[in-house]
Amino acid sequence: MPRDPMLTPEEARAIVLDHVQVLGPERVSLLEATGRVLAQDVLARRDNPPCDNSAMDGYAVRHADVATARDDAPVALEVIEDIPAGKVPQKTVGP
Repeated sequence: MPRDPMLTPEEARAIVLDHVQVLGPERVSLLEATGRVLAQDVLARRDNPPCDNSAMDGYAVRHADVATARDDAPVALEVIEDIPAGKVPQKTVGP
């Protein structure tokens, strides 16, 4: 049985684009905006927060300590150190 030749990515893209319709912009509430793409850039009048770093950046955990966690079986972790942005940790997480 003869097989059709494989399309190039450009040919496949052209076929798809020939069958789709471009949607125009629409105004929606912030709650309805989840998962959508902006029609144009949004520019802020000022930076927020107004500094180049934040006071908190996140958490570091060992995979072994959270590997068994589930919604119905959470694990408790101990905070062993607060490390402000720009500072070097003084403690290490055990083996």
